[in-house]
Amino acid sequence: MGTEAERQDTRKAMAFDLFAILDKDPAKETYTREELKKLIYLYVTTADQK
Repeated sequence: MGTEAERQDTRKAMAFDLFAILDKDPAKETYTREELKKLIYLYVTTADQK
């Protein structure tokens, strides 16, 4: 575990990453709950892969 500042930076970075994923398809204006859950799941499960 890092410091509290490092944890806050990580949370902010994750939020901006998710914004970027949502903005990838500008034609898509709305997402269902299931679509959002799938995007978040994919982000979390692949975020540490190189």
